[in-house]
Amino acid sequence: MAEAVMAPIFAILAGGILIAGGLISATALAPWIRIILGIGGVATTMLGIIMLFGLAYNKPQKT
Repeated sequence: MAEAVMAPIFAILAGGILIAGGLISATALAPWIRIILGIGGVATTMLGIIMLFGLAYNKPQKT
């Protein structure tokens, strides 16, 4: 159960690292690499958020 809860958090963190990597090294990289890092970071972050919503909707209700 703990692995299922931590996976979205790691996905969101990985997306943040991709975005930060693209911003920090923006002057040293080619423009297309920055675009790929930015899009990949946003997509990974969105995937993590979708995974969190999936966990929330599949949670059994207390009776």
